Amino acid sequence: MAPSKSKLRFNCFLLRDGLDSYDRAFRVQYRPGNSQGMRRLASGEGVPEGCVAYLRENSEKVPAWARLLTPTFSELEAIKNVSHRLVIFLPVHGRTFAVCFGYGSSTLEWSHIEANFGLRFAARTFDSNAVSGIASRRIDASARSQWVQIPSNSSISGFEVELEGEFTRKLVGDLEDGVEIPELGAVVATDSVSFKLDTDLRSVHDVLAQMLQATLQSEASQDLAFIDSLEPLRATSDIVRRLEQRLAQELFETAGTGPAGSTDPWDVHLLAFAPPDDLSIENLHDFVAIKGSDSQEFEEMSLESLRSAISDLPGRSTVGSLKSVKVQARDDNGEPASQAKPLKHWLVFEAGDGQRRYLLTLGKWYALAEGYYEKLDEDLARIEDVTALLNLRTWDDWGPGKNHEKHYNAKATEDRSDLICLDRYPLYPQDGNGDQVEACDLLHEDGYLIHVKHYTGSQTLSHLFSQGFVAAQTIVSDDSYRDAFIEAVKSIDSVNPCLEEAARARPPRYITYAIAFDGTQSLPQGLPTFSKVNLRSFARRVRTAGSTPTLARIQMTFKPEKKKKGK
Repeated sequence: MAPSKSKLRFNCFLLRDGLDSYDRAFRVQYRPGNSQGMRRLASGEGVPEGCVAYLRENSEKVPAWARLLTPTFSELEAIKNVSHRLVIFLPVHGRTFAVCFGYGSSTLEWSHIEANFGLRFAARTFDSNAVSGIASRRIDASARSQWVQIPSNSSISGFEVELEGEFTRKLVGDLEDGVEIPELGAVVATDSVSFKLDTDLRSVHDVLAQMLQATLQSEASQDLAFIDSLEPLRATSDIVRRLEQRLAQELFETAGTGPAGSTDPWDVHLLAFAPPDDLSIENLHDFVAIKGSDSQEFEEMSLESLRSAISDLPGRSTVGSLKSVKVQARDDNGEPASQAKPLKHWLVFEAGDGQRRYLLTLGKWYALAEGYYEKLDEDLARIEDVTALLNLRTWDDWGPGKNHEKHYNAKATEDRSDLICLDRYPLYPQDGNGDQVEACDLLHEDGYLIHVKHYTGSQTLSHLFSQGFVAAQTIVSDDSYRDAFIEAVKSIDSVNPCLEEAARARPPRYITYAIAFDGTQSLPQGLPTFSKVNLRSFARRVRTAGSTPTLARIQMTFKPEKKKKGK
């Protein structure tokens, strides 16, 4: 039996078009001739045409634990981490891949990397029933990140991860049987694509050629279509420059930053403080904003606290501050709990107009694909707007401590015989472990179960959309809960028989999401992208439960004061 060939894991990044030399693919300090410059290697036989390799070896660093423990254990003084960096540039069908080993990927200039290439390949070739790992980050104020791994391959639905509306960052899985590519083992897809293959660069060339063709010439599968909806933007592009001006204007609450004070006509749909993925929340004590040799501490994980800390730093805050100001988290001992990263890595931002939406997450900019955005709005247009029909009253300022949701719901029924308030009425499902489920905040005689929320961000809306669906589902599936709901309605109003009739409807006729705005946002067009995706998803579930989803807009005549910590 012939000995099996040894295999190696190849981690491959696709370079963007337009580079006039391989040297420019490196970050400045790693370019040949500079302080930490890479050294070009001589090539041997069997190297594909145009293939060039660069190496930087023996970069030594004393690990922190060795430095701190040396006084106790003197032999640790000689301990060093040794890192090597190898990058092989491999031309494939008019494009170039950077194949990285060791710490090679850290030498690359990321603005010259084709973002999402690995994920786009995975979206077209992965077997959706043979996935073993998914990493994603929610594109909203929660910025919730998750990494879910299943030892044996499973279907995407088996991970119970809602990928639509999320920034998918990593997929691990096997290729579909029909994909004519040699056995590669588990393929890891991020910005790069990583696989195992024989240590023959000609074979690697052939595999990358097939991957490139599959990515450019086929459509994403239905399960992973959302990956294609986020189009990465070049960090050096004009659109990113303008977006960062708009972000700086919103973050620093300044006037226009253009040459004549003008700004792009983009509405801001989301701006939130969102820690990067390397931060472990459980050991978090505080944060520090750093500008050169100056710094300011802040404790709350909030946009207001971040703004306050930045305003206390010397000098004027401008668009350049998004890169020059760094933020770091610290633990209870005052030690770093995260890397010190530029300010924009700690923000989630969304802006756009009627044509396009732009997103910032984890320090990178994306445009929402026009086709996806149009389909999203088209689907949302199917949800009936019943604002005029229900004619819900405005949400006025009724004085300190009297402007909460419960106060609005009580006021909404004044002088109305067609509407009653069930807000906070104690109703419990049979198998709910003692947890209350609100049937609705307001019930209209025509069968509208109305759920009310003041819009304060996408997290608030996620709760609202879920609340409406759970109520509909519980009324359908739980006889005792439905009976309790009917009795509650009868006890509140025994005069209008239409209200009891509305409560008896099974399933409920209408589930209404009533959203209060203290500005001029339109509904649903003015919602952040993730909230729109979330609304579409829950509207589908409500329909599946047998009810009709509807929307209503409530206008607030004032802006409520933000709650202070500890209040």
